Amino acid sequence: MTSQIDATAGPSRAEVAMDYARRMFERQRVPLPPLGFQVDWGDQPSRHKLYVDAPKLPLPVPFANLPSLAVEEAAARAAGPADDGLPSLDVLASVLGCYGLIDRRTGLNWNEDSAAKLKPAAPVWARPTASGGGMYPAESYLVAGSQAPLRTGVYHYDTAHHSLDRLSSANRCAELAGATGVDAGLYLVATLKFWKNAFKYNSFSYHVVTQDVGALLASWRLVLAAAGYVVEPVLWFDEGPVSTALAVDGRTEAPFVVVPLGPSRAAQAAAQPAAPLQLRVWEKSERVRDFELVERVHAAALVGSEPRPARSSAAPVPIVGDAVQLPPLDPQTKDLTTSLCTRRSSFGLFSAHPKLSTADLGSVLATTAHLTRAGSDVEPAPRQDPWTRLWVLPNAVEGLEKRAYAYDPASHQLIRGGEFDYREVQRHYALTNYNLSEVAAVLVITGRLEALVEAYGARGYRMLSVEVGQLAQTSYLAATARGLGIGAVLGIDNLAADEFLGLEETDERSMLFLLLGHERAGRAGYDHGLHHRPAQGDPR
Repeated sequence: MTSQIDATAGPSRAEVAMDYARRMFERQRVPLPPLGFQVDWGDQPSRHKLYVDAPKLPLPVPFANLPSLAVEEAAARAAGPADDGLPSLDVLASVLGCYGLIDRRTGLNWNEDSAAKLKPAAPVWARPTASGGGMYPAESYLVAGSQAPLRTGVYHYDTAHHSLDRLSSANRCAELAGATGVDAGLYLVATLKFWKNAFKYNSFSYHVVTQDVGALLASWRLVLAAAGYVVEPVLWFDEGPVSTALAVDGRTEAPFVVVPLGPSRAAQAAAQPAAPLQLRVWEKSERVRDFELVERVHAAALVGSEPRPARSSAAPVPIVGDAVQLPPLDPQTKDLTTSLCTRRSSFGLFSAHPKLSTADLGSVLATTAHLTRAGSDVEPAPRQDPWTRLWVLPNAVEGLEKRAYAYDPASHQLIRGGEFDYREVQRHYALTNYNLSEVAAVLVITGRLEALVEAYGARGYRMLSVEVGQLAQTSYLAATARGLGIGAVLGIDNLAADEFLGLEETDERSMLFLLLGHERAGRAGYDHGLHHRPAQGDPR
């Protein structure tokens, strides 16, 4: 990327964000620029950020010592008030490992690369956290002070080798304290390296990657909660000092989430920034392109030293209607670690028989809904007003008509909405990797985008997307824990989906779709897992 867009010239920053979101929602009806764009697969970037000169610190095996805890219980813990516990290096290895390699994908499915990825020269590796298109554009960093469980310095997580790149031995915590308003001895930071996704999705990429970083944040929160730590991530911060501390430019790669760890207090004053680090990073692509819409909306969402706005409610308006009571929750069959290590998308593998039980559906909804109340700097826990709502479009669910339902987590009920023709959902799906007639239900994550942008400016769009990504990852793990298939998609026409849900006259918008149901049984495959937990009683 070569130029900085001045988002303050012309439309306001909030208008820039709303215009970008409108284009994303209309993209199946109005093509996005650049028209005629072709993906250059031969020049795609590496899925791993690799530093040329940085020394490496090996990490403990991820998830090996993580307590056995149900996904639902971990999600409930993660939604509680933050504590000041300082994780060990062993716990941090599991947190970082949420974006590391765990298994090679060798199963045949309906995805376009299904056959190609079986070739030895083109392996595709699974990770515990979901990513749109499997691009994995997020990067993880640790900024450690003197009280951290590793030497003072700045570290980057090398996803290819499950190790830490030591970028600096300096203590940069004061700069992050000034940027976030939270003084802590250890910070976990998630950035987005835009080209890793934009080479495929071009102008659509910002909509995808902001949800991707939310999915990673959900994995972090759940693993930390399982280990006994509850965190409050910072979403509103001054990007400049954080970018400088991490040696990223803030434009081609930019920080999106900062998680203070350990004892913390309000920062007194901004620190004087130190000189930026000089580091060499390998770039596989010979040509890195710009996309004006992405640059413009990213620039609009930067807040610099602007004060954090007062807490503002953007909760969806309550739905009134007849209710269907869901069964009480029962224990899940797989714990968090197993769910993380076996999570995958069910491309073309769904079967509408047997029907999905309301107990299974209710478990996924209830577990996911916990993360709608997880706190952050702009909405601390206990949080009363979620920004999002979960909807269900059932196709083959026991006892449910084919109509829209809104989920009420407080009563664990489905509120009946309008009727629609389920066959229309397939007609409005742009891809061929799923047969929606075999999907038991489509879960829809909606949010009050306009209200959030009004309250927080363009940053509101970015923060809503992060929350949507958190819910998507939690749904993946909740479904995996129940032995169900699941797949997140952005290819359903948002405008049509809003009509199905009866949202046309409201400011609530569909943001992401999750396909849920049973998978066909009896598929052959290979176990290429990199991390295996010994069976109980095994001395290894």
